[in-house]
Amino acid sequence: MRAIERNDLPTMMRWRNDPAIYRCFFEHEPLSLVKQEAWFERLLQKDDAWVWMGETRSEQDAVGIIGLSKIHWRSRRAEIGPVLVSPEHRRHGYAREMCELALSYAFGHLNLHRVYAEVFADNRPAIALFCEHVGFQREGCLRHHTFAEGRYRDVLVLAKIRAETMVPDGGELQREANA
Repeated sequence: MRAIERNDLPTMMRWRNDPAIYRCFFEHEPLSLVKQEAWFERLLQKDDAWVWMGETRSEQDAVGIIGLSKIHWRSRRAEIGPVLVSPEHRRHGYAREMCELALSYAFGHLNLHRVYAEVFADNRPAIALFCEHVGFQREGCLRHHTFAEGRYRDVLVLAKIRAETMVPDGGELQREANA
């Protein structure tokens, strides 16, 4: 995982505009490079969001992006996402690994208490990633929450609490053995 650089923006735009991914985002319009650059400029000004590029260890090949946003310091919570993996790297475990690294950073380095995700209720890959592979719990359904694809769509709220991921051990935080 590394910081996103300006030269990553064309790659990110191409991934984001992939039809298989496009329908999973709450923003439903094609993304231009100008808009991707504007997003990047806004990101640089924020103190409540981080977005990283995931890379392979061996070739340092970009595989996807993940972020923490809407960080609320007093309540020690943040939203995870977007989780986006390039088409050629899907189904190789990169999304899971990026989520685990982002959660480790959130609960360890940032000392957050809760990390949540909002996903379309029909986004089965995202639900499987968060609930089956990374241990999030379903908290609720926001019915008819977002208008997309010509209809109102339900959004699920999924979350993980720090205590469900990490346990104190001699002043250090370590992953539970069953994680």
